[in-house]
Amino acid sequence: MSEAERDIIDAGHRSLLLVLDGAGVSNPGTGNAITPETMPFLFSCMAEHGYATLEASGDPVGLQDGHTGNSEVGHLTIGAGQRVPSVLETMSSAWEDGSWEAHSAWQQLADTDVLHLVGLVSDAGVHGYWPNIIRCARLARAAGVKEVVIHGVLDGVDAQAGSAPRLLSELLAAVEPLDGVHCTDVMGRRWACDRSGQLEITQVLVDHMSGRRDLAEFTSAALEAFLDQSACEKDFPCHRFGEHRPVREGEPVLLTNNRADRTAQVAQVFSKTNPVFALVELGGSVREDRVFFPKHPLPEGVESELQRAGIRSLRIAEQCKFPHVTYFFNGFHPDLGEDRVCIDSVAEADIANHPEMSAEEITDAILAALDDPGRRAIIANLANLDQVGHIGRYELAVEAAQNVDRQIRRLYEKCMALGWSIIITSDHGNADRMVDDADRPFGSHSDRPVPLVCIPAPDRPLRLISRNGSLAHVGATYLTALGLKPPSWMTPSLIDAPVAER
Repeated sequence: MSEAERDIIDAGHRSLLLVLDGAGVSNPGTGNAITPETMPFLFSCMAEHGYATLEASGDPVGLQDGHTGNSEVGHLTIGAGQRVPSVLETMSSAWEDGSWEAHSAWQQLADTDVLHLVGLVSDAGVHGYWPNIIRCARLARAAGVKEVVIHGVLDGVDAQAGSAPRLLSELLAAVEPLDGVHCTDVMGRRWACDRSGQLEITQVLVDHMSGRRDLAEFTSAALEAFLDQSACEKDFPCHRFGEHRPVREGEPVLLTNNRADRTAQVAQVFSKTNPVFALVELGGSVREDRVFFPKHPLPEGVESELQRAGIRSLRIAEQCKFPHVTYFFNGFHPDLGEDRVCIDSVAEADIANHPEMSAEEITDAILAALDDPGRRAIIANLANLDQVGHIGRYELAVEAAQNVDRQIRRLYEKCMALGWSIIITSDHGNADRMVDDADRPFGSHSDRPVPLVCIPAPDRPLRLISRNGSLAHVGATYLTALGLKPPSWMTPSLIDAPVAER
């Protein structure tokens, strides 16, 4: 660290980076829970200091065009300070150039009698992408697998609620011409995407797919009737397609989802009785040589720049978003030596009764950290607007927004009193769109841009120099707020301020 940098740090340039998970920018209207009426203090800050709108979906954040942003991609991009190709983009490239087919894991499956594919029938790409089920089936057959059995998982959370009939029809149509490939059962994601650690929830999925429970035969009418009575398809009971072909002990299972946090429990339960393969790393339940697309940690990012400047950051979030402000923000490094405060989360099943979640406890932890005279950088996440938004109920999203706004005010008052600047942004949209174009409940992420608000500490000039960008600009913007000069490889800062030369 240079003498100039040390002088600026000693002068007290301190900054809070606050991620409002699921807060998109949209015009006021039906279904938008993020407005001047629901979040008056946030919008007053936006009016006073100005704000930029940042792209958080599609190509600007490393996703394929048309794919909506998500928390993993959002925090990864923010922490990297640059665009990072997503795993879905990597998979598509590997499919096109043949490297997926050449992966050594297929050799382990050559001449296997049966391979079971388990994955989300979704077009959102957040946790799963149904075309990858078909790609895996085709590659497995090409590798010599005699029979491929598909166990479908309906979405309705990341994908639009009620889209299951269309998506399942598309999957079945793609399966029909494939020799030796067939779908055997389908069920909602409630039991396939749990991340609470309660393995008994996941065991329900495994028991159904393993033939330990009786299944009704699937009909389109049964699914439509269920959707007429339910908010979405995530709770659809397991149904079979004709004669059920269960997962028998010892038969290999390939999990086709493209994100780990909501797939790890399935791997953990299946691995007790079956060899498990996966597209992405799922912890110790899947051997390294059975993972097709392992994570490659990024060599540099915001944290490496903070450490270079001698600043030890603090990460604060509740448990459901804690990997996002640590593992993903760190560029797939489990721990880079940052300080951490993890707050317990409300159980997902109870969020509807507690839209406030743990926001107050998160704020209390931040306020306590602000009092530490040695603290310079805090990176925190408020999860409400995303987690509550997924429920698809506008009135609950409004409650979440109002509570988050109260926490922002509390943080603002103390930051201003102690000389901290605040950078407020989001990782993707959600609560900004609680109904779809047909006025039906909508609980999925939105593709709308997100805000970037830079609130300077008293007597600390921070000037917004552009009102447009992407999440890739946030890293350099945050470093600039801390008085550091961002490296040339980062996407440039959207604010101007005195910085230390290196």
